[in-house]
Amino acid sequence: MAWGKGNKGEKGASEKGATNAQGKAAGARGNAATPKDDGKGAKDGAAQVASKASGAAAGAASAAAGAAAGAARGAGKGIAAGFTALRDVRDASRQYSSAKSQMESTEKALAAQRSALEHRESIEGGYDDIMTAQSAALADAQKRAADAVQYAARLTHELQDLEARLTKMRSDDEQALRPYKQLAESSKGRADDATRTVAEAKRAVRTAEGQVKDATDRREQAISSANRALDNSKARQRKVQGELDKLLADPSAKRDAIAQVRQELAAETAHVSAAETAVTRATADAQSSVDNAQTHLWTQKQSLETAQRESDAMQAEAKERRGEYDRLRSEAEARQKKLSDKIDRHKAEIERSNRLRDNARTDASKANDLLSEAKSIHDTPQATEQLRRSIAEREQTLESQRAQVEELGRAEKELRRRTRATRIAVLVILVVLVAVVVVLVGSMLLGQGGDAAGTAASTSVTTTGTVSAGA
Repeated sequence: MAWGKGNKGEKGASEKGATNAQGKAAGARGNAATPKDDGKGAKDGAAQVASKASGAAAGAASAAAGAAAGAARGAGKGIAAGFTALRDVRDASRQYSSAKSQMESTEKALAAQRSALEHRESIEGGYDDIMTAQSAALADAQKRAADAVQYAARLTHELQDLEARLTKMRSDDEQALRPYKQLAESSKGRADDATRTVAEAKRAVRTAEGQVKDATDRREQAISSANRALDNSKARQRKVQGELDKLLADPSAKRDAIAQVRQELAAETAHVSAAETAVTRATADAQSSVDNAQTHLWTQKQSLETAQRESDAMQAEAKERRGEYDRLRSEAEARQKKLSDKIDRHKAEIERSNRLRDNARTDASKANDLLSEAKSIHDTPQATEQLRRSIAEREQTLESQRAQVEELGRAEKELRRRTRATRIAVLVILVVLVAVVVVLVGSMLLGQGGDAAGTAASTSVTTTGTVSAGA
C-alpha cells in the first residue's frame, strides 16, 4: 500500500537524522571535554558546546516532524477508504431496517384486513340466524327494561307512602310521649328536691348533735365550778371552826377575839349555804340547757326521718315514671325502626331494579348494534369483494417486500464481510497517528530539555575557567 511505503521512507529519514544528531552530539562532547588553560578559552569552548547541542536537538525535532508528516500523508488514503466503508455499512443497515419496518407494517395491515374479511364472511354466512337471535334478544332486553322501569315506578310510589307514614308516626309518637316525658322530668325534679331536703336535714341533725355535746360540756363545767366553790367555802368554814374551838378551849382567850371568830364563822356558814344554793341552781340551769338541746336533736331526727321517707317515695315515683316513659319510647322507636327498615328495603330494591333496567338497555343496545352491523354487511357485498381484492394486492406487495428485505439483508452481510479488514485498518491507522503525535510532542519536549542542559554546561565551564585564571 502507498501509505506503507511512505512510512518506510519516513523511517529511514528519521534514522539518518538521528545518526547525524548523535555524531554532532559526540563531537560536542569531545570539544567540551578538551581542557583550556585560561578563562577566555574555557568560555569560548562552552559556547561552542552549547551551540552544537542546540543544533543537534533542532535537527532531531525537524527529523521527527518530517516523519510525522510522511506518516500522515501515507495514512490519508487508508483512513478515507476506511471511513467510506463505515459509511457504506451504515447506509446498508438503514436501508435494511427501513425495508423491514415497511414489511412489518404491511403484515399488520394485512392481518387486520384478513380479520375483517373473516368477520364479514362469518356474518354473511349466518345472517339469517343472527337476525333471528338478535331480534329475539333485542325484544327480550326491551321487555326487561320496560318491566324494570314499571317495577321501579311502583316501588317509588310505595316508598313515598312509607316515608309519609314514617313522618306522621314520628310526629304522633312525639305528641303521645310528651306528657310521659314531662311527668318523668317533674318526678325527677321532685326527687332531686327531696334529696336536697334530706341533705339539709342531715346537716341540721349534725348541728343539733353538736349543740347537745356543747350543752353537756357546759353543764359539767358549771356544776364542777359550783362544787369547787362549795368545797372552798366548806374548807374555810372548817378552818374558822377549828380556830374557834381553840379559842374556846383556851381559858386565857379574850372575849373580843372569840366574838370576832364567831362572826367569821357565821360569815363562812353563810358562804357555804350560798355555794350550796349556787350548786343546785347551776345544776338545774345546765340540765335545762342539755334537755333543750336533746329535745331539739330529737326534733331534727324526726324531720330527717320524715324527709328520708318522702325522698324514698319521690325516688321510687321518679324511677317508675322514667321506666314508663322509657318503655313507651322504646316501643315507639321499635315501630319506627320497623317502618324505616321497610323503607331501606324499598330503596335497595329500587336500586336493584335500576341496575336491571340499565343492564337490559345495554343488552338492547348491543343487540341493536349487531343487527345494524349484520344488515350493513349483508347490504354491501361489494365492500366484501373490494376487501378481498385489497387483501390480494397487499399479499403481492408483502411478497415483494419480503424478497427486498432478504436481498438487503444478504447485501449488508456481504458488505460487512468485504469491508471488515478496511474498517479494522482505520482503527489501526488512528492508533498509529496517535502514537506519532505522542512521539512528536515527546521529541519537542526533549529538545527544550537539551537547550537547557547546554546552557547549564556553558555556565559551569565558564565559571571553572574564571576560577583557574584567578588562581
